[in-house]
Amino acid sequence: MESIIFQSATEITQLIRDRKISCEEVAKQFLNQIDKYNTSINAITDIRDYLDIINEAKTKDLLLEKGELVGPLHGLPMTVKDSFSVKGLLSTNGNPKLKSNIAQEDAALVKRLKDAGAIIIGKTNLALYALDWQSTNPWFGQTNNPYNLNHVVGGSSGGSAAALASGFTALELGTDAGGSIRVPAHFCGICGIRTTESALPNRGNMETPGVPRLGRYLTSNGPMARNVDDLILAMEILWSNEQEFSENPPVALKQFKYDGSTLRIAFSETLDGIFLDEEYNQVYQSFLNKIHQSNYELTEAKPAYSSNSLINIWGKIAGYDFAAALKNIPFKGLLSYMFIKNKYKDKQWAKGMSRGAKSSANTYAHTLQLKDDISDEFTQFFKKYDVWITPVSMAPAFKHQKPGIPFEINNWKTPYTKAFIPFNFPSTISGHPIVVIPIGITKRGLPVGVQIHGQKWHDYKLLQIAKELEKLTQGFCIPLNLKVGM
Repeated sequence: MESIIFQSATEITQLIRDRKISCEEVAKQFLNQIDKYNTSINAITDIRDYLDIINEAKTKDLLLEKGELVGPLHGLPMTVKDSFSVKGLLSTNGNPKLKSNIAQEDAALVKRLKDAGAIIIGKTNLALYALDWQSTNPWFGQTNNPYNLNHVVGGSSGGSAAALASGFTALELGTDAGGSIRVPAHFCGICGIRTTESALPNRGNMETPGVPRLGRYLTSNGPMARNVDDLILAMEILWSNEQEFSENPPVALKQFKYDGSTLRIAFSETLDGIFLDEEYNQVYQSFLNKIHQSNYELTEAKPAYSSNSLINIWGKIAGYDFAAALKNIPFKGLLSYMFIKNKYKDKQWAKGMSRGAKSSANTYAHTLQLKDDISDEFTQFFKKYDVWITPVSMAPAFKHQKPGIPFEINNWKTPYTKAFIPFNFPSTISGHPIVVIPIGITKRGLPVGVQIHGQKWHDYKLLQIAKELEKLTQGFCIPLNLKVGM
C-alpha cells in the first residue's frame, strides 16, 4: 500500500476507522521509517519491542473487526518526549542520574493518549536537564535536523520535533518552560502549542524519585504535530473538562471559539530590538504581507512589559525549583549561578537563577505576585487583539555547536542565549497559550515559523485562528533528503 507516514494523524486515524488500512500496517510503516533513518537523525531514544508493538496493533485490528473503537486515536503509533513517564520505558528527564530509570507507570497525559487508542511506541530525545535549545546529552547523544544533519533540532523537545519531521510519528507530546516546544517546532517546520498554564496535568512529567513535583509556574505541556488540525485532534483528547486533578481547573476546551469575524492581529517585527537573520526576516515579512493582504486588522503592537524584568522573574522561579531539586546540597545559589554562567555564558540568567535558589519564602511569594501582575497586563492586551504574532527566535536552526558559544548572525557576533531568551522567557511568565506554525523555507533550505499568542484559556479559539493563518502558508514540507519508507 502507498505510504501513509507523512499523512496527518487525522487522515491516518480516519483510514483506520474506514478499514482502508490496518493498525498493523500503519505500525509497520512507521517502524520501518524509524529503522531506516533514526541512525542518522537520532530522535528516538527508547523504543518498545517490535513484536510487542505489532501485537498491540493486531489486537486493535481485532477490536475493529468486532465493531469496537477504543477512541479517536485507535491504532495510531505515537512517540512522546523523554520527560514523560511511559510504563516500561526509560524516562531520564535529561538527568544523568536517571539515564537507566524505567518508569513504573504512565504520566497522566500518556494515559489519556492510550485511553484514546494511541499505541505509544517509544520516547524522543531532549536536552541535558531539559535546559537548552538543542537536544544533546551524553547518554543518548545528539539529535540532528532532518532538513540538514549539520544543524540542531531545537530543545528541549527537539527529539519530538525531529521525529515528526522525519516521519517517525504523526503526533507527539512535548513540554515548554522557555521555548521547549516553540523553538523545536520553528527549527523543524512543524506545529506545536504551549497550552495555558495549568490547563493540562503535569503529573508524570519531569518527575524525579524522592523530589516533589516542580515546574508548576513555568512548565506547560502540549501536543506537537505537522498541522493545526492534528493539534486540535490531540487537544480534544489531552484536555479534560472534568476536575480530574485539583490543580487543573475544569474549564471547557471549547468555551471560547473563533466566530469568523475580522481578526484583530497585533504583531512585532522583532523583540527587544534584536535584528533577525536576513533569510528568516524575509520569510517572516512575506507572511506578514499575506496577512495584510487578507484584510485582517494588522497593527504593530505588543503587551507593555520590561523584558529584563520578566527574564529575571523566570530565573527566580526556575532557581527556586532548582534549589528544591537539590534538596540538602549546600551552596545552591552558587551552584545554580556557576552552572548557567559556565554552560551558557549568560550573567543575567545566572544571577536570576542564583537569587531564586537563595530566595526566602517572602521573596518567592513576591516574585509570584509580580508574575500575576504581568499576567493581568497580558490579559488586558488580549482584550484589544485576538492574537499577537512574533518571531520564535533570532534565526533558523543553527549548526551543531557547544552551548554558550556566540553565533555569527548577519555578520554580527550574538551571545548564545540572546538568540532565544527574549523571544521565549518573557512570554512564558503570563501563562497564556502560544501556537507555532511553519511559515516557509529559507534559501538555505531550513524551515522557520512564527509564534501566535492568545488569551489565557482561549486555547481552542487560538488553534482555530492558527488554522486560518496556516492557510496563508505552504504548511509542513517533507525534508528533501528523506525518502518515504515502505
